[in-house]
Amino acid sequence: MTANADKLTPLEDALAACANALAPHREAAFASYRRQGFPHRRVEGWRWSDFKAALRNAPGASAPIHEAAPPLAGDLAGLKPIEIRIVNGRIDFKAEPLPDGVRYGIVDAVGTIAELETNAIASLNVAMSKKAFGVEIGEGVNFTRPILIRHINSGAGFSFAQCMLRVKRNAQATIVETFEGEGAAFNSSLFHVDLKEGGALSRAILHETGAEAVIHSILAVKIEAHARFNQVALSTGSRLARHETHALVLGDGASAEISSAALLSGERHSDFTSEVKFRGAACQTRQSHKGVAAEKGRNVFQGKFKVERSAQKTDARMNADALLLSDTAEANHKPELEIYADDVQCAHGSTSGALDERALFYMRQRGLSYNAARAMLIEAFVGATFDEVAHPGIEQAFRHRVAKWLEGA
Repeated sequence: MTANADKLTPLEDALAACANALAPHREAAFASYRRQGFPHRRVEGWRWSDFKAALRNAPGASAPIHEAAPPLAGDLAGLKPIEIRIVNGRIDFKAEPLPDGVRYGIVDAVGTIAELETNAIASLNVAMSKKAFGVEIGEGVNFTRPILIRHINSGAGFSFAQCMLRVKRNAQATIVETFEGEGAAFNSSLFHVDLKEGGALSRAILHETGAEAVIHSILAVKIEAHARFNQVALSTGSRLARHETHALVLGDGASAEISSAALLSGERHSDFTSEVKFRGAACQTRQSHKGVAAEKGRNVFQGKFKVERSAQKTDARMNADALLLSDTAEANHKPELEIYADDVQCAHGSTSGALDERALFYMRQRGLSYNAARAMLIEAFVGATFDEVAHPGIEQAFRHRVAKWLEGA
């Protein structure tokens, strides 16, 4: 029985039944999940993303595992990526010749992750995932071809998936992750990354599932000295979608750029939550979020910088901006700084508001229709998120999805 309910839901009951067959080293992770239960609005950090409520009527069965993956979108196919499909938790890929120093395949999933023991869904993922997709980029290898990981949910039920990536010293890699599918399933994804000294990783996230999906993804990345981490994400939300980033900046001179945007309509919900912990000295981080919500859309951003005493000369800045297109739309921002070092430059800011009526009037006076002027302002507001995307094809994919959303908004 979970700590937060007197009676198990069908989903909780089914997960408990699965636990009877867990290997001993995963039992501790499941016990951690059971002690906490699914997060709800009375839990700090989850007040605006109530997973317990979203999953109350979820079916007590795993999602179908033999569903076929839909065709790859044209703009992503144009990247000529290495494509990995994870359909309802089942890993599928076609082996291809790779350059020296690059390898990938199915490996054993992790059985513990100490940094996320207080995250109930992470603990549940650790308990339920037996296999993972693993990638290693060898020392000094500049692997420019994108690795595309497609998380596809179909039907109803629950599924879990794990990925692992090791980017060795002075190596470079690009990862694109998509969250797709029209199903109403609960999907949990956990991604572990080791970014070694002098390495560079670019990660792009495109979330465009159906309106009924419940999605939870976590990236846990360790960043060593002089390594560079860049992440850009776009979400159109779902019944509840939360993408978490947990970055541990271990080495001196490391840097991280984390950008996200949400485009929400109907009653869709998007949550970008992150925590960056600084232990190395003279590190730099820039984080920005742009949220657009129409109708009853709910945009959530939570970001935290924790600067430990050893992280002197940290330069970290965070900003979250929201654009509300209706009186019933929501923006919930929680930027935080926790600083124990005394020689740092850290700042955060948050804004929310409606479209600028003076700008709309100015543009309409010059011949634009109301809808065209509105779309141009929204595109300009969100578009800054993608200015720093290094790969032109990935940048184009982001901008194409913004334009597509504006057509129907």
